[in-house]
Amino acid sequence: MHNKYLAWLAAGLMAGALSAQAAPLTPAGASAASSSEAMPYSGFTDYTVDVSGIFSVDGPGDPDNETRSLQIGSSARVVGIGWDTTQFADSPSWLSEMVVRFGSTSGWAVNLTTGIGVDFPGTQSFSSGGVVDLVSLGLAFFVDADGVLALEFFESFDDFPNDWDGRWLQGALTIRVEGEHVVPEPSVYALLLFGLAGVAGSARRRARVRG
Repeated sequence: MHNKYLAWLAAGLMAGALSAQAAPLTPAGASAASSSEAMPYSGFTDYTVDVSGIFSVDGPGDPDNETRSLQIGSSARVVGIGWDTTQFADSPSWLSEMVVRFGSTSGWAVNLTTGIGVDFPGTQSFSSGGVVDLVSLGLAFFVDADGVLALEFFESFDDFPNDWDGRWLQGALTIRVEGEHVVPEPSVYALLLFGLAGVAGSARRRARVRG
């Protein structure tokens, strides 16, 4: 039997054991979440990645694959992922073979297969209906001290080596990061500028006295 169909059977058995919401999101590595990764959160910031026009090319780690990166803050925790996309798979490739994985500079953490179970080519839209909570799924993860969140778009089965199998036609991914990015109020900026002006004036006065 063709390896592709063996993989399809295995994926079907695995998908049956997962909930409908959890099925598209799976661990990219073998390690389980630590207790700190499983802790609940309150505030968050959402980042959006436009996937329009991205090609799904070869297997994971291939240099031909398209990648993206975001600066989300040193050692930040990723607590949610959402998607609203339209994708095309060129026959004999399947929509279920288009995957994007998320991780840090030091390694990958989560795989997202938006078209899980759609084992045929063509064009179709997929939506998570909001941001899926990674904490409750045991899939939340931290990025490294450099603050870089890495994404790689790849094929779980490569029908066209060194060429594209599918394309993300339009849409976006949402990455939810723990913590809020607070923008100071205008009054805060005014106080800051006033303070800096006072420091500068004091420095000028000291310079005149020394002169």
